[in-house]
Amino acid sequence: MAAGADAYAMVDSFKIHERVNSQILTGVMAFVMGILTMVKMTRNMPKKLTDANFYSNLGGEYKGQANNSDQMTIPAVSAQEFMTVMKRMAELEEKMTNMNNLTICMPPEKEEMLNAAITRADTLEQELMATKKALEESLAKQQELSAYVEKKKKKKKMMFIW
Repeated sequence: MAAGADAYAMVDSFKIHERVNSQILTGVMAFVMGILTMVKMTRNMPKKLTDANFYSNLGGEYKGQANNSDQMTIPAVSAQEFMTVMKRMAELEEKMTNMNNLTICMPPEKEEMLNAAITRADTLEQELMATKKALEESLAKQQELSAYVEKKKKKKKMMFIW
């Protein structure tokens, strides 16, 4: 009987691996299906706003729209106004792409001013380092002199004690 119980335990351990494998497979399949759905849905979208065919055809039907006369309403914007707006948007898109593609260059006067300011900052930094070094040296001298004076005072006191 004990051998039979061990055999059932082994079968259950295989089921655990099957569950894990099926969960992983399900997750991978869901991910792949999501990617494929996104690719298929975005294939029909226009690359630019001006490339869209359905924007220029206001009176026509959109994909999936029913042909009911009740749904057809007078557009709030006329087709001519809409086309002028679309042309203006296309011009603005072109201007923005041109502006983004331009290299940023600094005028020579400003570049000279910037270089002069950097040079002044470097010289000030060097002067500051020299001043700091001189202050540290003077502090060291002052400490030496103070130690020398203290030593002399102690010697003087020692002379009075004798």
